[in-house]
Amino acid sequence: MHMHERASPLSCPICRAADAREVLRKEFNISCNCYFEGRRQYPTNEGSVLYVECQGCGFWWAPELHGWSPQTFKRRIYNEEYRLADPPFVFERPTRLAAWVARFVRPGMRVLDYGGGEGLLARTLREVGIDAVSWDPFYDDASEKPAGSFDLVTCFEVVEHVPDQRRLFFELASLSRGGVCIFSTLVRPERHEGDWWYASPRNGHISLHSANSMRRVCEDVGLALRDLSSEVHVMARTPSQIAQLDLPYVMVNGTPEHRLDGLL
Repeated sequence: MHMHERASPLSCPICRAADAREVLRKEFNISCNCYFEGRRQYPTNEGSVLYVECQGCGFWWAPELHGWSPQTFKRRIYNEEYRLADPPFVFERPTRLAAWVARFVRPGMRVLDYGGGEGLLARTLREVGIDAVSWDPFYDDASEKPAGSFDLVTCFEVVEHVPDQRRLFFELASLSRGGVCIFSTLVRPERHEGDWWYASPRNGHISLHSANSMRRVCEDVGLALRDLSSEVHVMARTPSQIAQLDLPYVMVNGTPEHRLDGLL
């Protein structure tokens, strides 16, 4: 699956600039969990994936994987072995984040967990009396989009998986019309050299934002943005909506202790 040196031109999915440069080549079967566990989770080397960086807005993406069909993603990445790449996806992360959301949701608010996988976060919220539903067009492409808009939309660890960033952010804006969207994705370091653990193809991490590119896409869909941390972000129609929120700190991923050179 080795990439060619460079597709020409490479048009940035965020700002449309066509001056991308190669920043990283990563073996396809390296996952984020390798960095946490300190050992390979998938023994087979299936070739390398190229990540490029837009020289305009700083967005990183994997051009080859951006061209994959949904069926290819399901066969190559989101298959029965995906849990090796991201063990917290199944239970620990949605359970912990549901407890966090429940701390600040007000009575009567309608909540949508977008990209919620098996729907555990929304089910956990309903168990404590919160009107919450889950919709994941990537996990279950046969599911119907929920009607109406929501007071709060959550979107945890989804952004980095989606090729069409503009479509994603427009959809989040439409679902949270009049409300607030809280999402997580780890923003890449401003200064970067060498490897970065979050850029792991086997997790499906193919769209990686800089602070600049994230601000750009939010502006394009007409939303104000506030970063709660390097991985948790809030969007709303107006800055005043965000200013009214008093959100406690939450950690989504943690920081791995191991390096790539110890895994290969």
